[in-house]
Amino acid sequence: MCQLASFRERCPKTARAVDALGTDLFETPFSFCFFSTLHGGAKIAPHSGSMNLRLRVHLPLIVPKEYNNVEKIGFRVGGQHRTWEEGKAVVLDDSYVHEVWNETDEPRVCLLVDIWHPDVTKEERESVKDMFSYAKHMDWLK
Repeated sequence: MCQLASFRERCPKTARAVDALGTDLFETPFSFCFFSTLHGGAKIAPHSGSMNLRLRVHLPLIVPKEYNNVEKIGFRVGGQHRTWEEGKAVVLDDSYVHEVWNETDEPRVCLLVDIWHPDVTKEERESVKDMFSYAKHMDWLK
């Protein structure tokens, strides 16, 4: 469930759509939901997520008109190069090394939402949530 009141106030339709996913991954520190803007000429160097409990959904909202030119704008996950198309979600496992670039003059904006990796069982999900609930209870997490 979308936790931030300010996000709900500013983006009520988006918050409702994210809530409709029904993901309880947001009960852990492993999940994020945010708008990602990559301005023209920007790059995000190769990096990877810290674990593979989640998948990251990219929903492209604004994509430069050169979207079909992966040399100009796109991302690489593992050895695969891809680009975005407005309104068409892309799902990736960010535990693999990935990078992003925008060599156009326009911004690219995506809604990024994390969901549970489908290989994580219900029991494993509950254990992860219980672990973080306990850590919060012990005041180990803020």
